[in-house]
This record gives sequence, C-alpha cells and structure tokens, in this order.
Amino acid sequence: MPEVARTVTPAEDELRAAIAAVKASNPEFGIARVLSTIRSSHGDWQVSEKRVRKFLGALGLVQSDNAGIPKSSLAPTDLAATTGKGQVEIRYIDGTKGKGVFATQDMQPGSIVFEETPFAWYPRWDTVGAAYHLDADHECQLCARSLDPTVVRTRVRPAKCASCGVKFCSSICKTEADMHFHKIECSKSNPAFAKLADFSRRQDQWGAPMGAVRALERVIMEFEQSTRRGREAWAGLKAFATVSQETIDERRFGPAWFMYQEDRENKWKASYKLMKSALCPPPAACGLTAFDRIPAKIKEEMLSYQGWLDLLGKYCLNDQNGGFYLLQSCFNHSCVPNCQVSHPNSGKYRAHIEILKPIKQGEEMFITYVNPRDGVEARRKDLKDWYMFECSCTRCQKELQDLPKTERQENVITI
Repeated sequence: MPEVARTVTPAEDELRAAIAAVKASNPEFGIARVLSTIRSSHGDWQVSEKRVRKFLGALGLVQSDNAGIPKSSLAPTDLAATTGKGQVEIRYIDGTKGKGVFATQDMQPGSIVFEETPFAWYPRWDTVGAAYHLDADHECQLCARSLDPTVVRTRVRPAKCASCGVKFCSSICKTEADMHFHKIECSKSNPAFAKLADFSRRQDQWGAPMGAVRALERVIMEFEQSTRRGREAWAGLKAFATVSQETIDERRFGPAWFMYQEDRENKWKASYKLMKSALCPPPAACGLTAFDRIPAKIKEEMLSYQGWLDLLGKYCLNDQNGGFYLLQSCFNHSCVPNCQVSHPNSGKYRAHIEILKPIKQGEEMFITYVNPRDGVEARRKDLKDWYMFECSCTRCQKELQDLPKTERQENVITI
C-alpha cells in the first residue's frame, strides 16, 4: 500500500516563530499569504487560518478582533469637542461602530450644520490628467472651481504656478495649495510625482494612490509649519476608519481572489515604489526642510509598505467626491438618513451637512453611504463590497422579509 503522508499540528511556539519569520521577511503579506507560505515551507504541518489570525493578532501584526471591520478613532482634537457652531458633538460609541455624530440641540429640516473643507482632496482625472500636462485651464487645481468666465457668475482672477503652469482660481487657492501639497507636486521641482500620476491614470484612472499621496503630503507640509501641527495632522489622518487594501480586495473578490491577487499586489507595489520616489524625501528643489525632523516612529509608519496598503484602504473607505473629510467621516450610515452631504457652489470641494428630518437634542445623526432609492439587495451589496458591513436596520429587515413577494431586481424604494 502507498505510504500515507503524515500531518502534525505544530506547537504554539513553533507556529508563532514561523509566522514571525514570514512577516519579518514579507511585511506586506496578509493572512492568506502568510498561511500559504507556512504550508509551503512546512508541508507536514496542519495549520488553520484561524490559528494564523490568532497568532498574528497576538504578535501585533494584524487586527485580531473583527479584523474585517473598519477601525476608526477620535483625533485628539475631537475629544469632547463640538463643531458646527456647537450644534453637534463627536462621541466614541464602541469598537464596532467607532465614532458617531450627535446633535447638541434640536434641529429642523433644511438647516446647514457645518461646512467642511477636506483634509486632502484630489480632483477628477479629466481635470488633473490634463492639468499636469500643462494644457488645461478649465478648473482650479485646489477647489475645482471653473475657470471658464462663461460658466461662473463672479469674476475669476486665475493664478498659476510660475514653474509648472498649474492653474488656480485665485491667489488664495494657490497659497493654500502651496501650503498643503503643491510644493511637493510641482512637476518642475519633483518629476517623480508626475510619474506616479501617470501610472495611476493608466491603471483605469485609479484614484486611491493620488488621494493617499495627497494625505501624506498634507502631513509633511504641516510638519513644515511646526512639529505640533504635523503631529495633529498625523493624528487626524490616523483617525479615519482603516482597513488594509489587501483585506478589502480579499473580501471583495471572495473565492476568486487568487485569480486577481498577483496582479493587484504588483499594482500596489508599483504605486508604493513611485510614492517613495516622490516623497522620501521630497527633492531639494521643493525647498522643504522638515522631512528629516519628522519623528522616526511617525515616518516609519507613514512610509512603510503596510502603511501604504492601509492608506489605500483608508481612501477606499472614506473617499467622498475624491477627498478625506474628517468631520464627515464621523457620521455613521443609515438607510433612512436624517442628514445628507452636499457640495454647493463648485459642487466638488467644500462639503455641507444638511438636515433632512427633525432631529432632537442627543439624537445620533446619520448620512447614507449608498443610494437610498436602491432596493435592499443593491444597498446591502454596496455596503458589504465598499464599506465591509451588512446593514441590519429596521428598513433593511422589513424589505428582506418582503423580498419573496416582489421582483428582486426591480425593488426600488423612494424615501
């Protein structure tokens, strides 16, 4: 009779050491690839994904509890803080929901709670793609306001970068762009940034690397102002809900992940290499001096490969019209929202939160992450695919019960 291969269950110390060795050599590996590597190098070991996840968590190399749930936190400046002229406050709820926004007074429909400019924002590709080739003149590269006098009602006095020619709607926008990102992005001072932009555009106009690099530029430029401002900016960026891009794609593709894994990982690594070329450190021609003064621990986390995957995932979870909006990101989802996000004026850069229904003092305020007019199946699929949770609100539960009585693909609800 043929000999049957024996399998053994490794001792805890053996498995822990093997996992630590794999992660030390391949810090970008997620749970699936760590498990695959362990099984390949120890063919007689019987190891489950559950055990690998447990030890990765114990070693502090991956979130161990509810690893698929996006994690968010309060930035130091959020604690016990009120925003929107004292009309709302941000509170930490629990480890699953994270933070939430609550009314500090009664509110009526139609009122605007607050207006917010983004922590970092990258304009549409049909604008920026041409702008960085110096032949676009139709939108401000900070706020996306039209530069076409036949479109805007007020007079526009454009300003532009003397080096690369990128245009802004005013000297105010140009100054703000220089303070937040453009000194690093100027193609004359930093040609490596243009290579990252070109790469991202060729990858089906992939927006995540550009939003992610804008966020890193914002942190670097705040350190240029002062260490205190830099630390606050870093804390603000970390406060956004976070799940690694690897985790997002593993869950999104499901059993078919192995078919896409190599291509996706190659794309992540290529974008990481280009980001490092552009930012680590910014070229001397950018005229910056603070990069070497960024604390080593922050710099290591900012610029590690795992940090880059986390930032790409952070962008996917928090992207609103191309931007990271710190206050808006604190709002939780409801399929029956009592607030809505709008982008007045230019319709792109500044975000307003508008009240849809009467809200009582102390009540949590919700926006919707998906189209509330979609049927329950479409809403739940979008939430699971893009935000990594399944909604179980009263509306969803009722509509799920009614599904057998309706045409599923035509289940359109109007609020």
